[in-house]
Amino acid sequence: MATIEVVLGDITAEDVDVIVTAANESLTGGGGVDGAIHRAAGPELARAGARLAPCEPGQAVATPAFGLAPVKHVIHTVGPVWEGGEHGEEEVLTNCYLNSLLLAEDLEAESIAFPAIATGVYGFPVDRAAEIAATTIRSLAIVERIRLVAFDQETFDALSRHLAAPVEEWCPTCGARAVPIAHGRLTEDGRAAAEAGVVVSGGCFVQGDGTDPQWQCANGHRWTNGERGERRHQVAIADAVANVLGEDHGRSVP
Repeated sequence: MATIEVVLGDITAEDVDVIVTAANESLTGGGGVDGAIHRAAGPELARAGARLAPCEPGQAVATPAFGLAPVKHVIHTVGPVWEGGEHGEEEVLTNCYLNSLLLAEDLEAESIAFPAIATGVYGFPVDRAAEIAATTIRSLAIVERIRLVAFDQETFDALSRHLAAPVEEWCPTCGARAVPIAHGRLTEDGRAAAEAGVVVSGGCFVQGDGTDPQWQCANGHRWTNGERGERRHQVAIADAVANVLGEDHGRSVP
C-alpha cells in the first residue's frame, strides 16, 4: 500500500526517486517551483527539456535529474492556466497528476514528490487544486511513497485537509447517505467490505460507457456522477476496504 504524505518545505531537498516540476510548455524553466528545480538541477535540465518540448497541458515527460542527485528523474508536467474554471482546467490538472504517476511507474520509481501544480502564477485556486491533487493521487496511488510538498502554510493546510477527508455522497433522490458500488469480481478484501455494508457489489457485467451506477443509498436508489465523480468513487472504494481491514490507506501528515 502506498504511503501519501504532506510536508511543508523545499521540494528540491526531497530524497526521492522522482521530483515533479510544474513546467511551462517549453520545458526550459520558469518561475516559482519550476525555476527553483531548474536552478538546483543545473543548465543541463533546460537543455534536456528543450529536446522534448513542446509539452501540452496535462501531459508529462521525464528527463534525468542532473544536479538534483540522489533524485534520478524530473517529471515535467504543464498545468492549466486558470480562466475561471469553464475551460477544462480541472480535467487538465487531474491529468497532470495521473500522467505523472503513470510515468513514474514506467520509470520504476519507488518514491515521488509533487508540488502544488498550477497554484502559483497560473492562478488555480489553492483549495480546489489541493482537492484535485489529493483525490487524484489517492485514486491512483501506484508509487510506494508519494510526497505532496507545499511551499506555504495555506497550501499545506489545504492539502492536509483534503488528503484526510473521507469521500461522502448523498442520494439525490431521498437524501440518504450512500456507499460506493464496486463492479467486477470482488477480491477477498472487497467481499469483506461488501459483507460489512460499506461497499455494494455491482456484479461482473458492466456497460463501460459511463452509465454504470457508482453509488447506492440505504433505500436502494442507484446513480452515477459519471466521469466527474470517477476519482471520488475509486477513492471511496479503496477507503472502505482499508477501513474494514483496519488500515489508514497510507495517508499521513507529519
